Amino acid sequence: MTLRERRSASVALPRIPIFPLPNVVFFPKIFLPLHIFEERYKCMIHDALRRDQKIGMILLQEGWERDYFGAPPVHQIGCVGKIEAHEKLPQGRFNILLRGLSRFKIADFVQEDPYRIARVRLLDDDPLLLETDQQMHEREAFLNQFLRYLNEVLGVELEEHKLDRTASLESVVNQVAAVLDIPIVQKQQLLEMSGVAKRYGIVRGIIDERLFHVAKLRNVVRNIRVIPDDPSLN
Repeated sequence: MTLRERRSASVALPRIPIFPLPNVVFFPKIFLPLHIFEERYKCMIHDALRRDQKIGMILLQEGWERDYFGAPPVHQIGCVGKIEAHEKLPQGRFNILLRGLSRFKIADFVQEDPYRIARVRLLDDDPLLLETDQQMHEREAFLNQFLRYLNEVLGVELEEHKLDRTASLESVVNQVAAVLDIPIVQKQQLLEMSGVAKRYGIVRGIIDERLFHVAKLRNVVRNIRVIPDDPSLN
């Protein structure tokens, strides 16, 4: 590719406002509620609502605290979200609901103030290679396993009506990956995987392993014998 072609390709890249956070990894095909209160991000949401309602969510890199109100380093891969609903609050604050559209990789930044705007390359996920019927069966099994995980590992009861059993397996995998209680950097690694099947395998493996350990611990506890202080009482 010639220099002119490279420049042309760079110019053609979409530009999106970047919203970096230290504790959120956003995935395609899921929803994310956010409360916007910082001045620069209130401005960003206001501008996005007047344009195409899209912003790019991305994770801050370790050490972000040293320059949070400047331009701390971010990871290169994030997710574009579209503002599906918003509520304007006093002092210019917002409640918004984002829908994940596509992963992206930052090419470069073209604006720093009052908020960052980047040129990005949109990334396609490799689809799951299961047949439709098999995906439906796998989705049901995975949802049921996740409900067991919530109940037996986290002690959380999720009401059935809050589950969308019609969602695609990809959506379910991404939603579970987003809420899984694993280190935030591990969630970022899941987002950076181009293959949904690989992401599914790792997420399912984490859930299965934790359920196995809980079952093993319960078995140990079940077989504990209390030894009396007086051996004659045995």
